[in-house]
Amino acid sequence: MFLTVSLILPHQNILSKQEKPEDYYPSFNYFANSPTEFFNETQNPRYTLVARFFGMIQYPNKANPSIIVFNEKLNIITTGSSNASDWNFTLHKTNSSQILNIISSDYVDEKWYFETLPTQMEEGLYDLQLNCSEGSDYQTHAVKIIEEKTYPFTFVHISDPHFPSYYSDFNTSDVNLEELAKIKALNPDFVIVTGDLIQGPTLYFLNPVTGEHMRGEIQLRLGLWALDTLDLPVYYIHGNHEFSQSNMIPDTLEVNWYNYLGPIRYQNFTYLDWTMVGFGSSFEGLDSEEFQEVNQILTQNSDEATILYYHYDFPLGDHGQASSFLRRFPVEVALYGHVHEEDLYLDGGTLYHRQEPLFNRGFTQFTILNETSLSVDSQTYNFELVPNIPTNHSNYAYLFAFLAVLTLAVRKKKRLKQ
Repeated sequence: MFLTVSLILPHQNILSKQEKPEDYYPSFNYFANSPTEFFNETQNPRYTLVARFFGMIQYPNKANPSIIVFNEKLNIITTGSSNASDWNFTLHKTNSSQILNIISSDYVDEKWYFETLPTQMEEGLYDLQLNCSEGSDYQTHAVKIIEEKTYPFTFVHISDPHFPSYYSDFNTSDVNLEELAKIKALNPDFVIVTGDLIQGPTLYFLNPVTGEHMRGEIQLRLGLWALDTLDLPVYYIHGNHEFSQSNMIPDTLEVNWYNYLGPIRYQNFTYLDWTMVGFGSSFEGLDSEEFQEVNQILTQNSDEATILYYHYDFPLGDHGQASSFLRRFPVEVALYGHVHEEDLYLDGGTLYHRQEPLFNRGFTQFTILNETSLSVDSQTYNFELVPNIPTNHSNYAYLFAFLAVLTLAVRKKKRLKQ
């Protein structure tokens, strides 16, 4: 079953006009105007840090962190005018802070590019703070410092938490927080989240004054706070429920995404010999410029083992953007969600993992054994890295041209022999 933006999601109770949510959940106050229904904001001091608008820091950030080893430079990208000065970067974690030494800086296309180096080689997950002549910014859990990267390493794939909603007789927020605590105990090297962090359209949470449904902004802040409780680097891309607008949402979902997670809907990072490329996917799909950017990233990394992660193969039909990338580039692992069903299968040399929802207590740990092997669910998969051979029809012309030139060369050689 495909999950779509609708009034009712699969497995939810459908209420008649005479029924109310409290008929099913008598202890639940279904009026909601903030995340205080799920946790006390004042008793969670990090909430105010997580629930901040996206600011000057473009990279690294809470949904696209950087993992560096001792004595490795940390690259930082920020906005700011060419006249900005007095730059200062600080890393913060519990009971510890350190200044970043700026090694170099460059101003290109209205962005600043910095190379920095931590002053202390101390392992941990850090927030990144920026201060300069034009303002300040703060990104939670943006930098992880480790002594070294070694095989094997692990990551956890989760998808479709759908904060906050009711499925059958439980609140997804309650179950999700329990499962996140289990993932935290596993202590993987990082976590990949393939979309639908929020529910978006929901029948059960209303503003008691206006009667409007719960704002997408409140849901996103709740979900981001929940991911922050992992205390792990989290790579998070959006699904259709964060981006495809519904008339049940009083605010604009797309604007919320940009406000809290910035203008970039794709990401790319490496860990040892593996390249990870992710992009947010919704009914509308990436625009042409974003699509070409992801295409360029995959082109540049086609000779390394690649993990492609996305929410689903949107736009729906025979020309989904994910399938376009998978047809044209050698991808070892593809991670996605959306369908709310678990599956793990091999197809054309690619291992596909479709993750069931976190609220179904579903998450999966992958162990990367070496540059060409991984294990999942007690099964080992070995990959043979092959050069990228374009297979899309637009490149057939080049193949035909090559064959034509080869044929002419053979004929010329024969004539010379005669």
